[in-house]
Amino acid sequence: MNKNPKTYNEIDDYIATFSDEERQEYAVAETALDLACVLYHIRQEQGLTQREAAKRAGLQQQAVSRLEQAATNIQLGTLQHYLDALGYSIQINVVDKQSGEIAATVAVSVA
Repeated sequence: MNKNPKTYNEIDDYIATFSDEERQEYAVAETALDLACVLYHIRQEQGLTQREAAKRAGLQQQAVSRLEQAATNIQLGTLQHYLDALGYSIQINVVDKQSGEIAATVAVSVA
C-alpha cells in the first residue's frame, strides 16, 4: 500500500490551478493517451508487430507507430481503416455534458 497518498493530492491540487483552457488541453491529451493505449493493446492482443498490423491495414509501419503515439493528431478515416483491418469498428457518442445523456451514436464506416 502506498504510504504517501499525498502525492496524488499534490497532482490533483496542481491540476486544480489550471485555467479552463489548460484543463481542456489536459483532457484532450488524456484522451489521446487513452486511445493510443487502446490501439497498442488491441495490436498486442492479436500478437501482431507494428509491421504486421500495418501490412494487414495497407499502411506503412510508421503510420501504425504514429497511431500508437499519444502526441499524434489522428485522422478518423485512417484510424477506422486500421481498426477495421484488426476486426474492430468505431462508434462516436455525442454526450450532453450536463446530464451525461447520449444524444446520438454514430458508427464510423470504412469507405
